[in-house]
Amino acid sequence: MLSIYSSLSPHLVANSSTVKPSQKIGQLLTSKEYSVALQCCIDSKSLEQGKLLHTRIREAGFERNRDLLPKLIKLYSVCGQIEDAEKLFDRMSKRNSDVFLWTSMICAYSNSGKWRNCFELFLQMLERRVRPDSYTFSALLKASSELGLFELTLQLHSMAVKCSCNMFLSVANSLIYAYGSFGVAHEAHKLFERMAVRDIASFSSMIQAYSSVGNYADSIALFSTMQTAEGLRPNELTIVSLLPACGFFSSLRRGQAVHAYIIRNGLEFNLIVGSALITMYSRCGDPDVAYRIFNSFHRKNVVLWTSIIEAFALNGRCDVALSLFKKMQDHGLKPNYVTFVVILSACSHAGFIDEGLQIFETISEKFGIKPGVEHYACVVDLLGRGGRLHDAEKFIESIDIRPSGSVLGTLLGACQVHRNVEIGERMAYKLFELEPHNPANYVILSNIYASVGRWENVGRVRRLMIAKGLMKDSGCSWIEIKDTIYVFGAHDRAHLDSDKIYRVLEELSEKIVHAGYVPSTQFVLLDVDENDKHKFLCSHSERLAIAFGLLKLPADMPIRIAKNLRVCKDCHDAIKLISKVTSRQLVIRDTHRFHHFSRGSCSCGDYW
Repeated sequence: MLSIYSSLSPHLVANSSTVKPSQKIGQLLTSKEYSVALQCCIDSKSLEQGKLLHTRIREAGFERNRDLLPKLIKLYSVCGQIEDAEKLFDRMSKRNSDVFLWTSMICAYSNSGKWRNCFELFLQMLERRVRPDSYTFSALLKASSELGLFELTLQLHSMAVKCSCNMFLSVANSLIYAYGSFGVAHEAHKLFERMAVRDIASFSSMIQAYSSVGNYADSIALFSTMQTAEGLRPNELTIVSLLPACGFFSSLRRGQAVHAYIIRNGLEFNLIVGSALITMYSRCGDPDVAYRIFNSFHRKNVVLWTSIIEAFALNGRCDVALSLFKKMQDHGLKPNYVTFVVILSACSHAGFIDEGLQIFETISEKFGIKPGVEHYACVVDLLGRGGRLHDAEKFIESIDIRPSGSVLGTLLGACQVHRNVEIGERMAYKLFELEPHNPANYVILSNIYASVGRWENVGRVRRLMIAKGLMKDSGCSWIEIKDTIYVFGAHDRAHLDSDKIYRVLEELSEKIVHAGYVPSTQFVLLDVDENDKHKFLCSHSERLAIAFGLLKLPADMPIRIAKNLRVCKDCHDAIKLISKVTSRQLVIRDTHRFHHFSRGSCSCGDYW
């Protein structure tokens, strides 16, 4: 206590040795001084000192003070003693007349993750005709977004408008965050544009809202505006919201610039920022830098370990991911729900079927975590990639929850790889009932039929798509050169350098044929002659992006490309040979993982 009081009352410090426990400390400290002392305990989460201070506040007769009581409740909640906060709140009389007290307890529940308790207390508050204020709405909006209750968020927004609280900065920021968490970025944008005053939280929440719907270009543009036009300095929340945009574009240069900003501003040892940095580098295809960042932390939590395990898993180094998974447990840390999703996915991509099944068994048996749909989907993928399609189907039938689109869709995708029409049809028809307007399921079934030459069935599925108004997603690849992102579609001739790009492709085709390339025309899912199939294969979007990279990037620089669909097997074979004949490192990220091509081989080990 001496450390807290020393800055408040020299008189108290001088006489601290003579003060008896029963003596009224109120004679020595005012309520304002107690308030400052309480805030010190809250900031440092000093429970023992806070309890002693609470005792002296009660002895001084200040426990029911309008300013001190909410702080006492907050003290107990931030120190993880929510039960003590509840007891303090419950013994206060006439609490129905004071919004500050009610709101402090709602905030305590919100900060403790007791989201439903927030609304139970809010209803009691309304029954006693206590009018909520801006702080009440801010806490409730956080709770509604955490609970995933969109309709409740809309109702709170409406109520905030009626109470004239909607344009308070804290409420507007909370609304932007809530709408962003539900993927309703356009509503968040409307609120953001109407704000007369914006702060760091406003911009950070809006950047997060854009990122939540994959609008990464606007995330990056807003980050720039915040600094140049508004003169605001980004904090760790802003950085964490922005970094996914760099990873999505595989924009290593931009990510490195953000990393430099983090170092300049002393944020590099923040665990949340560190985890986001590791994820950014891993999704830009550079797990070694991610590992250096991981090792720079002396104290590592589960989130940091999970991030680095994912970094190696995504980039085809699944043996390292498994080693880290075991090492994490050796350090006394228990994997969480997300960790198991990451490591099961790693086993799936590497073909570690037995290891993956063993890990799955430990989720509930050893660690007491109830497996979720993501874990089940990973096991189906594990079996499906390994060609054990019947085992995967039996596994789906055995699970104790209704199979989701992700679980069934995973097996449908495996049926395309292994050209299994029988199981593919069963999965597809289940998915048509479960997700009637998801075009991907129809496309995959059509591709399965096309892979075995059943063109009548292909036509039937495509007519069904037309009848439902469904369109196939167009494949595209993109590459960043000097902070500009260039996007290529399949057979694209819209680029200004199109003639040069196709000349490079022709030269590459000749070289890789001499190196042993044989086109796999079975991957052209069109009923055309062999020559046309060869042409279609040569101008897939990733090959166009590679040719452009060869034209524009220095010979010693890796070419990094991202693709919105899975890389086809023929392109994979061709790109391996392109890396050999050009002596270039090629890094391609598709929807499933990274492929690092070098000297004629790939990091995935050709495990499809």
